[in-house]
Amino acid sequence: MDKPRPYKAYVILPLLVAAGILLPVGEGTTQAGYFNDIYNNFQQFSELPDEINELKDSYRRALQDLDRARIDTEVYRQQNADLAEQNRQLTEMVSQLQEAEAARKRNAERLKTVGITAAALLAGYFILTRALRFGMRRSNRRF
Repeated sequence: MDKPRPYKAYVILPLLVAAGILLPVGEGTTQAGYFNDIYNNFQQFSELPDEINELKDSYRRALQDLDRARIDTEVYRQQNADLAEQNRQLTEMVSQLQEAEAARKRNAERLKTVGITAAALLAGYFILTRALRFGMRRSNRRF
């Protein structure tokens, strides 16, 4: 029985070797795809640090832009408050100027009225004195 065993081993061993060579050739596309997938995954994994660094840089730039926007907003808010105060002061000054203009017009009207009244009184005085003289002369001529 010893003989049949080596015979079996000599026959089975070349069949196994042939099967080992032929089977991977038939499945070569599957293995190539598997290795290609592994290579592509490894390549993508090796590119991840660069993408992460790009994302970090983009995030840092976005934060800087946000900080600049906050600073600009604060500057604009302060300028707005300053302009509102200037606007209030200008409005107050305009109202004071309008009041001064109205007072000047009132004074001018008052002076005009006083001038016309003085002229009318002066004219009335002359007319009244003339009328009295005329009336006295007429009454003196009768007596």
